[in-house]
Amino acid sequence: MFALRRLMPLSLAALVLAAAPARAEYPDRPIKVILGFPAGSGADIMCRWFTQKLAELSGGTIIVDNKPGAAGNLASEAIAKSKPDGYTVLFGGAAGLAASPAIYKNLPFDTLRDIEPVTSVAELVFALAVNPKTPVKDVPELTAYLRNKGPKSTYGWAVTSAIASTVLYLKEANLDVTQVTYKSTGAAISDVAAQQVDFAFGDVMYLLGQQHAGRIKILATTGTRRPSAAPDIPTMQESGLKTVVVAPWWGVFVPANMPPEISGKLAGWFNQITAMPETKDFLRSQGADPLIGDRDYVRRRLIDDMEYWRNVTKLANLTPQ
Repeated sequence: MFALRRLMPLSLAALVLAAAPARAEYPDRPIKVILGFPAGSGADIMCRWFTQKLAELSGGTIIVDNKPGAAGNLASEAIAKSKPDGYTVLFGGAAGLAASPAIYKNLPFDTLRDIEPVTSVAELVFALAVNPKTPVKDVPELTAYLRNKGPKSTYGWAVTSAIASTVLYLKEANLDVTQVTYKSTGAAISDVAAQQVDFAFGDVMYLLGQQHAGRIKILATTGTRRPSAAPDIPTMQESGLKTVVVAPWWGVFVPANMPPEISGKLAGWFNQITAMPETKDFLRSQGADPLIGDRDYVRRRLIDDMEYWRNVTKLANLTPQ
């Protein structure tokens, strides 16, 4: 009888353990990667390169969810309000996250409180585009053309790095040009191609494709050196505009309070992808450079960028919307 009493609890425990489901290995269902830019954009091309590699490394299914609009705020809001379980990830341009508090009032999220960095992946430059029929061949000639045209001259912008590039250019060149706001870089560049606006800045990935198609002409890029994808195009600094340096960077972000083991897995996968020789070649072919930084690096850089954007919005006389 004594032996029976000893065995029963052990047998019950064994039955309970056998009945308990094993904890699923992450990821055990599709991961949604949110992108605040439209399909076919330069950002979309880069995002899909990384998500394809992520699917291969993780063994999971990756779904890209394009949420363009409001300078990336729709995507940022979506990630901020998502469950922190690793199944919703933001592939984001850090400029949008850093600039939005200075540009928009009453944001439905707090960049530093509600969104958590995972890692950085790339840094790229912007480029200045005009219509091929515009009678200019370089930035000094564009400056003279805009000055002669006066306040009737126009520029388009859709994303924060574009407005920064433009503000720095107009400030140093002492130009008065009318601003036209667009929902996407594609829409702004389409109006450059249609001669509806005189110029626009856009990410060099997207603009190189548009130039190859004959729709626009790139006059300069915004880095401190020429990108390997466009070695024949001068920088804005080479064109005489010493202050026009804008090099947006990209990272991976998740909702706040993400379990560290999941954030660690994501960081490991994305860092492995960024370090791949084929990824480095891909990024450089698109005018970007690989950039691997841990979560602390990303957070520090975001804080620094937020101060940068406060200064840019003052220069632009932008009133928070």
